[in-house]
Amino acid sequence: MRAVVHAVVHRGAVRSGNEDTLAVGDWVAPDDIERPKRFTHELTTPLPVIVADGMGGHAAGDVASRYVTETILQGAADVQGAGDAGNLLLHVNRRLYEAMAQGLGASGMGTTVAGVILREIGAVVFNVGDSRIYRMDPGARALTQLSVDDTPGPKMANGRTAQQITPMVSQSLGGQPSYTAIEPHAEDDAPPVDGTCYLVCSDGLSDLLSAGEIEEILARADDDEGDFCAVDRLFQAALDRGGKDNVTIALVRCLA
Repeated sequence: MRAVVHAVVHRGAVRSGNEDTLAVGDWVAPDDIERPKRFTHELTTPLPVIVADGMGGHAAGDVASRYVTETILQGAADVQGAGDAGNLLLHVNRRLYEAMAQGLGASGMGTTVAGVILREIGAVVFNVGDSRIYRMDPGARALTQLSVDDTPGPKMANGRTAQQITPMVSQSLGGQPSYTAIEPHAEDDAPPVDGTCYLVCSDGLSDLLSAGEIEEILARADDDEGDFCAVDRLFQAALDRGGKDNVTIALVRCLA
């Protein structure tokens, strides 16, 4: 079994900087990527795919998202199941506060994170905040959301709350002036089969496109070229909707 990943990360159409961080395997995106980048990974070894969204309005959100991503990567190979993933996120949260106390970035910097660690024997998905993970099974046209949104109120189909405002997250890695504990979300997922897809994204996508709109675009993708086009269409659709936030998208397809 192998995984083919197509991914983009971009500041969007409004913000002057990019506070998102994307990692595929041991590769961490250096800057904006406007066209989908392709990766192939044999699943004889674990493949981590991580999206961290530095909190807008907080100083050094980009520093927080990169620090968290790189620290997760350091422990990803040891994650055998959901319990390990949850413990790793607890460890990373502590490390982030310790790094702030030692002068890294700025006090109170924070980030959300969502990711999947994929092996032939199964996947582990994890998140804190409102970055998302979806799965689409072979032959299906519907997405299953695997992540849990840490937001104060329920989101409607278009990603907004019932109050029609973009919500603050109810928990994050860092994000407070002093150490604050988190309750991370982590789940074991079934072993992938030929055609299993995972979509990991920041809310720069999911706040602007409904799950149904994302499904419609992904349903057209059934091969390598289709996945490239699907990620590109998702990115362009987010920009067409105003691109009000940084946009990060990683589409992972498992192939026998």
